[in-house]
Amino acid sequence: MSIFNEKQIESMLSREYTCSQCGEKMEFEDEWEDILVCVHCGHSVDLDHYGFENDEEYEKLYPTREEVLGSEEKEN
Repeated sequence: MSIFNEKQIESMLSREYTCSQCGEKMEFEDEWEDILVCVHCGHSVDLDHYGFENDEEYEKLYPTREEVLGSEEKEN
């Protein structure tokens, strides 16, 4: 079992990343190579989340910041 999904593995080997929003080429934002940005539409994604963007199973694993902050506000 790999910690990377199939889309990540394929992209790491080919060094070509495709935007999930428009299908165009994505490039790294800076020299740290941790954020991908679409050259066409401007959509960005953290490299760790690439390939999981529209995956409901993955989304269920980690709450959003808003969900965390919303639950904290209810407790206070």
